[in-house]
Amino acid sequence: MLSVLSNYSVPIVSAIMLFPSIVCLITIPFLVWNYRKYNGLSAMRATVIFSFVFYMMCAFFLTLLPLPTIEEVLNRKPVPFNHHLFNNIEAVLISAGFEAGDTGTWFVAANWKAALKSFMLFQIIANIVMQIPLGFYLRYYFRVSWKKAVGIGFLVSAFYEMTQLSGVWGIYPYAFRCPDVDDLMNNTLGCMIGFWMAPILMRFLPSVDDMDLAAAERGKRLGIIRAFTAFSVDWIVCNLINLGVNYVAYHFFEKYIYSDLLQVELIKLLLLAGYFIWLPRHWKKQTIGNALVKVRIVSDTDKERKVSGRELLYRNLLLYFAEPMMVFISIILVINTAISYMSSEATNFDRTVLTVACIIYFPILLAVLLNSVAKKGGLPHNTWTKTHLQLEMGSDTVSCKD
Repeated sequence: MLSVLSNYSVPIVSAIMLFPSIVCLITIPFLVWNYRKYNGLSAMRATVIFSFVFYMMCAFFLTLLPLPTIEEVLNRKPVPFNHHLFNNIEAVLISAGFEAGDTGTWFVAANWKAALKSFMLFQIIANIVMQIPLGFYLRYYFRVSWKKAVGIGFLVSAFYEMTQLSGVWGIYPYAFRCPDVDDLMNNTLGCMIGFWMAPILMRFLPSVDDMDLAAAERGKRLGIIRAFTAFSVDWIVCNLINLGVNYVAYHFFEKYIYSDLLQVELIKLLLLAGYFIWLPRHWKKQTIGNALVKVRIVSDTDKERKVSGRELLYRNLLLYFAEPMMVFISIILVINTAISYMSSEATNFDRTVLTVACIIYFPILLAVLLNSVAKKGGLPHNTWTKTHLQLEMGSDTVSCKD
């Protein structure tokens, strides 16, 4: 049994290793979606969604991994598609010694023992169990009817089988795992078992309505996560502008470029200035990131007037250049200092220089942050420019110096 279970460890470990990367990819879209739809973030909703993503990764990897090399597949014969329903159950019974025409074989203890130890029976049960969580999520969080649950369970299973049948959608020359119509039946059955069992677990979990109320309550406050989401979206836009200008310039106009600084970098600066200064002044005091999470940039002294171009320039230089640079320098100093003390190749001069740099830099950084946060109530990009973010909530606006 341990050897059988070890076959499932590789897909699960792979899912665990890949999960942080997937989280990084979906976190910002997930946060934006929450702020757009619910105007707030519920920790329980985030837990449910990310656990669902992790489960789907595990289920998919269990049907696919470990992947063989293409050479290994070419050395095998193509795996045929099993279109005979209940073929797996028949195989378990026959291998255990049961005979349809001999009722006596059904009363032999050794046959039942052999059937229960069968690897094929284990696979049947595993295919049923694999989609039980899907049925639970469909009823608990997505709140679908049993008819839709049947359809979704069948379609998800069909996707797994088609992935196997197509050789991972053409990556391999032919199927290297056996696509099976019985798997469709077992997976769908497992989905419905999870659907029917969901009410038992739902007694101990908050309802989706409770999550909505919690999100709405949190939406009355402008927290650091909402501000960070706006920052992240605008940072992505910055990178898209950079990549887009580079692509267009060097793929279509390369022969006309005689100065990268004047013709390429200057265009980037103009576009960024338009995005971070012109756009907020002429479009609801918002960048795209601000609009997506329903906040706007306002002045500390007069929330109704438009923030000036100078204020926006200073604010964005601090927010997207100076403050990230301070964090970056801090990380580099700490890492290099630690390495210098652990490495036998580092000289005493190197250690001294890095230590002195830390002694000078971090007290200054701490003094700047304490002065900004403790005395003025926000980070430098807010306090030094006398601007801050404000929630879009009609007349019941809420301000925050993030």
